[in-house]
Amino acid sequence: KNKKDRSALCLSLIRDTGDQENIGSEDVRTARQYMEYIDLSGYATQFKYQKISSLHSIASALASCCGLGVFQSNTVMIEYPSEAALSGLPDSLLYHYHMHRVCVQHCNLVVVKGIFPLKIPPVQSNKTIDIWWIIDNGDVLLMVARMLKKHKIWCKAKLRLFVVVDIEDDVKKIEKALLLWLIDNHYLINKIEFIQADSRIISDYVQLRSLQIKRRYCKMNKKSWFTYLQRLVGIPDGMPAQNAIDSGFHGLMTTSIKSNSYMKTSEQQQRARQLNKEILRRSSDAVLVLMNMPEPPVHLERFWKYLNFLNDMSSELKKVLFVRGVDVQSNIDLETSTMKE
Repeated sequence: KNKKDRSALCLSLIRDTGDQENIGSEDVRTARQYMEYIDLSGYATQFKYQKISSLHSIASALASCCGLGVFQSNTVMIEYPSEAALSGLPDSLLYHYHMHRVCVQHCNLVVVKGIFPLKIPPVQSNKTIDIWWIIDNGDVLLMVARMLKKHKIWCKAKLRLFVVVDIEDDVKKIEKALLLWLIDNHYLINKIEFIQADSRIISDYVQLRSLQIKRRYCKMNKKSWFTYLQRLVGIPDGMPAQNAIDSGFHGLMTTSIKSNSYMKTSEQQQRARQLNKEILRRSSDAVLVLMNMPEPPVHLERFWKYLNFLNDMSSELKKVLFVRGVDVQSNIDLETSTMKE
């Protein structure tokens, strides 16, 4: 909680009631006690459902009603998918499906991987927080890093930024634009590395890139867009950081597969493993990794593969925060394109 910003934390417990009307009450009391123990301001509540079909309504309520009075929530944090969800068990999979799909349309979404004790000792100055920004959706990712650096636990850690771009992108143009943005907005990054990747390796992030950039730029002159974005995630006045990455886009997407080596097992799994290899090579010793997520698929089967993609991509990383910033524009065009594909 930040009194100056008048923000607050709401800890919400989602429970399948079945025939037990009072289930979850003790959990709420325990959650409040934990919050008091670690001096975490806010409140705890619970949402109950009896049918799995109600999960979409629960997710909508969580995304839109967690605010205090007029202060609506702008970020929802959820736990990492369980083994049951990754295996495709309906109840667990549908929970994450509805949470992801609803939240990314109404608020920022953070998925927490790893064990974070209630009280964490301050991180030493020789440790790093690594930010992995792959093509899209980087503004909220940078904002989370800045917020962590303001906290007494993480303030001594060094920030390292790894920017993954398409091999066809103009890296020099992106680097210049991003460095200017970081300087203008007073972001202190200890190390920045640009990594060029084949479009087929990062296709989960770039498959709708042309449409996303077009939609971003067609709205650019509308003042309300910037006002809303700044109020939502606290971005300073001026252009979003994402514009720096967009500036190097050549306007043509390569969809051809240069090699069949990635088609033998699961193509998506191979892409995830390739990214994981690059991430581990640089960030295996990081105390925390921040990483942006692609747009969650509309179809349930593809969403299940999407969860496993995130799991494979973050394999062997102990503490990860997956971040997906809210799309302040309508998602209709993106959903239509995804469904057609």
